[in-house]
Amino acid sequence: MFKIKKEHRDLATVPAQLVGSVEQAAAVARKNLSWLVAGVALAVVAALAVGGFLWVRQQEDQAATELLREGTQIVSARPMGAMPVPRRESEETKKAVELFRQVLAEFPRSSVAPQAAYLLGNALSDLEEWDGAVSAYQDFLSRYGEHRSLVPLVSMRLGYAHLSQGKVEEAEKAFSAIVKMHGALNKDQALFELAKIDERLNRPEGALARYQEIMKDHPQSPFATEASVRIKTLDARKAAEQ
Repeated sequence: MFKIKKEHRDLATVPAQLVGSVEQAAAVARKNLSWLVAGVALAVVAALAVGGFLWVRQQEDQAATELLREGTQIVSARPMGAMPVPRRESEETKKAVELFRQVLAEFPRSSVAPQAAYLLGNALSDLEEWDGAVSAYQDFLSRYGEHRSLVPLVSMRLGYAHLSQGKVEEAEKAFSAIVKMHGALNKDQALFELAKIDERLNRPEGALARYQEIMKDHPQSPFATEASVRIKTLDARKAAEQ
């Protein structure tokens, strides 16, 4: 009978192979661990950076809000439409102007910066500093043009500032921009001012069309009553001329 010859492994090589495999696994683990530690460290640094940024923004917002509140208290203490501003109140209004300018200079990205820009233009208008007011309103539209709730109001005040300077065509552009804005709540007022400009420039047909648009599209507007009166006046004037 033939005997099957069994191969005998060299048992001395087994521990060496095992040690090599363990060392290789340890090297891989050390390499992965270093990447893991680096990733965790990077995540911690990023979290600290974001947290620090948010904390700084919060502090800036608080400081800007306090300045805005102080300036708003000054301008709100004077009755609206009281023009010209008395001397004492004029000095107070100038303080408010400086506060609003401080907000824009030091905290231009704060959440209250658009309000400060709008109120700055209003305060300068109260002081009849029309060039400064126009500049403030235009700066608002340039920097915060995405602020939908304030843009129509700023454009309206810009139009009035132009009218105060005798710049009728510039005022007409400002009011026309409001009419084209989707969802502008003061569109009826802008139409009324445009109609008045048409009358001023001897364009009765244009004025009549705008007054009729107010009556049609904004029947509940406080300007609708005056528009009705103006329509009758223009019709009577036209009949008299004929």
